[in-house]
Amino acid sequence: MSSTAIADVVVNRQEERLRAIIAGARIARELGPIVREQGHRVHFRPSSRAVTMVGLLPDRPQRGVGKLSRPEEILARFEELFRTHCEDIDHGRPTAEKALQSWIIKNAQTNGGRMLAFERATAAAGAPVELVFVTDEISLPSEDGKIVCDLLALRIDGGRQTPVVIELKSAREMTRLIAQVDAYARLVDLHAALFGELYATLLDREVHFDGPSERWSVWPRDPRGGERREPELAARGIHVLGYEMTADGYELWSGRASRLIRDRALSR
Repeated sequence: MSSTAIADVVVNRQEERLRAIIAGARIARELGPIVREQGHRVHFRPSSRAVTMVGLLPDRPQRGVGKLSRPEEILARFEELFRTHCEDIDHGRPTAEKALQSWIIKNAQTNGGRMLAFERATAAAGAPVELVFVTDEISLPSEDGKIVCDLLALRIDGGRQTPVVIELKSAREMTRLIAQVDAYARLVDLHAALFGELYATLLDREVHFDGPSERWSVWPRDPRGGERREPELAARGIHVLGYEMTADGYELWSGRASRLIRDRALSR
């Protein structure tokens, strides 16, 4: 089979998977009330005609159970499922990325979907951006096996609707970051209509993308302050924020904000 034929097969498989995930998104939307009732300690991630229950506990980040397809059964067995698969379970490998991912999702769910940590970081830099959380870890087939994105969001400031692909990194590995975020952003643009339907289903609102996807990264804050990689990543069309742990979670920083703070101090 030629490389072109293989690529066509992969694209068709991606479309089939996205349609199945949209079916799973309808189930996730039905479960919205229980997310609120449970104090946002859980997230339902759409998968192929089902959902995965994902715990957001800080000491058990991203632990859960998948292939749940009957909302009524999930509601009836919620406490049992959560306790068994999200709470009373070995923490596995609670990587920094998983802990940050759970915190970002919970923070957004608690604030009506708005990713306030991103808004504050960009506002501090003088260029506020309004993002709405959509979902995470949507896995699609690729020529190399599969491709996954950490977070998907919708940028809605300025009256426009733009899909946002966000990669989380626990280390400042620039080459890997660029390859991953670029690859998934291209997929979102290739399947814009289906991703738009996925977004609309999960957000329960009309969604019409006004442009190509934006690429964002969140990685450890530069200990020297600022963000020395920011100009290079910006030249590639990638927004970058640094994170650091705080007593009650995390704080996100824009390198530009750090420069503004330093400039203000020097001007006094």
